Amino acid sequence: MCGTASCMRSLEIAARWELIVLIVAFGAVTLWQLVRAGSFAGLLLANDNKTISPGRIQLLMVTVLTALQYLLATIHDPSQFPTLPPALVAAMGGSQAVYLGTKAWDIFGPKSKN
Repeated sequence: MCGTASCMRSLEIAARWELIVLIVAFGAVTLWQLVRAGSFAGLLLANDNKTISPGRIQLLMVTVLTALQYLLATIHDPSQFPTLPPALVAAMGGSQAVYLGTKAWDIFGPKSKN
């Protein structure tokens, strides 16, 4: 059985490694998509593969900015778990809602007869 201090230290080390693995995994997936698609254009194209999706662009930008903010907060003070500003969390949630709303509209909205 471990003491409270040693258990907390073990949890801190595990959380740090999980964060490192998560960041590396996100980078690996992004690089894989770059190699597979040839560019970021494949990641940003709409379902018709002809136009760039504004929803995907705003989602990517907000996600990258949130991840960068989190990474910088972790680098600034690695001794404690960083907290994100509530406005940034709201922006991330709003961005997800806009993206999912447009996807739902594409699926369930009225269809044009072309």
